[in-house]
Amino acid sequence: MAEITEFKESSYVRSFKKLRIANLFERNANFRKLRRKNTFWKEISEAMAVRERIKDYLIKDPSYIVIDACSGKGFLSTIVGLMHPKTKILAVDRDEEADREHFKSLKNVEFVNMDIMSDDFSKLVKESGQRVILTGIHLCRELSERFIEVVNSCENVKTAVLIPCCEGNFPREKYQFLIDELGVYEAWCYYLKEKFDENLKVKMKRDKKILSPKNIVLAAERNG
Repeated sequence: MAEITEFKESSYVRSFKKLRIANLFERNANFRKLRRKNTFWKEISEAMAVRERIKDYLIKDPSYIVIDACSGKGFLSTIVGLMHPKTKILAVDRDEEADREHFKSLKNVEFVNMDIMSDDFSKLVKESGQRVILTGIHLCRELSERFIEVVNSCENVKTAVLIPCCEGNFPREKYQFLIDELGVYEAWCYYLKEKFDENLKVKMKRDKKILSPKNIVLAAERNG
């Protein structure tokens, strides 16, 4: 029972519940399907955490293209699409079978069936526009490394927000002191932070308002 209370009292969840769009997840049949997931509030908190970090860019300039890598059912794409209707969002995922009927109600969200590990994904990012925001939630192992590789190689990605998930292969002996002090997940995130190019300003923060122990956020901004 205490765990449910914690979910309800998350400030990201409270912020979401205050929004007009929150009613859609009760009234609209397609949006309501997302409520059936037992991870609904966790995914809402993650989506709100990422949106919090990109909102200033979108308020200042709605013409940014937001690319939601490994979007799944599209919690982030949906939240950003509803809150920033003038911004185009590309929800990219290799799973084309997931129920994304709610995207039909979002004129500014487009689903792209693609594996982010493919060369086509780099091409998509480079050709999407001059000002791209790349986001990734739940990216495990090599997917997080691939995300950073694309950020580094695509100069039109002006900012990127990544919430890594399961740890991949990394030189644990080099990070053993961090593993001993902070745990494997945090050491993994430090490793990922160091993989960003030097011309990117990267901030790393554990966001306890995210309803998951995998709650470290890496936010990168391209200089100039």
